Amino acid sequence: MKRKLWIWLLVLASIVLVVDKNPNLIPHLKSTVQEAGVKVQPYLYSLEASVDRKLNGTTQTTTEHQVGSTVTPAESPMKDVSTSNVYYFHFKKDVPQSVRDVFTRAVNTYNATGIVRLIPGQPQTNKNSITFFVYHKKIENIASRTVELGNGGPSSLVINHFAINTAQAGLNLQYPDLSIKDSVAVHELGHALGLAHSSSTKSVMYPMDQGISTLSQGDINGLRAVYRSGK
Repeated sequence: MKRKLWIWLLVLASIVLVVDKNPNLIPHLKSTVQEAGVKVQPYLYSLEASVDRKLNGTTQTTTEHQVGSTVTPAESPMKDVSTSNVYYFHFKKDVPQSVRDVFTRAVNTYNATGIVRLIPGQPQTNKNSITFFVYHKKIENIASRTVELGNGGPSSLVINHFAINTAQAGLNLQYPDLSIKDSVAVHELGHALGLAHSSSTKSVMYPMDQGISTLSQGDINGLRAVYRSGK
């Protein structure tokens, strides 16, 4: 017992000596710990969410009765307007291949509905377009339970109730292990096409990523509502 006490006294004395000779050490250590927390927190949150799902045996689920009408709502710029269902899309030069791959699969998912037609190519005058991009954004509050994995949305110019949509969809490469996923790409492209968040956990537009990349019937209904003119 005495030997252990002497060991701890020596450790304590060593710490005091180091701090005395390096007074900036404590603030530096505090800063390092905070930075490590910012980097690790999103992954801890993702792990926590994954464990919760496994303990529950499945992802969260909702019923049609709980969410009401099974139509994914539209983003404000795409409400009460008509627009073409044809888009020309391109990638910014700094978009890595891994991100191009997930967005290409997302494009195929929406094209498979037959409701919209997304064509590779540069934006054209008076035509709908989508720009795919990447960015880096750190989580600011390490206690937060949400992590921004991507960003997307429409930007419409409306003339006589006809909208020309100059849209964007991007992934946050600050956390590539969490963001470069089919489910995130489909979600952000959905925003670009005019789909808003859904309260249905079966929807790809549910605000929290649950790994779902298949459009629900509500998503298809919502897409059809936005592109009801379809030409």
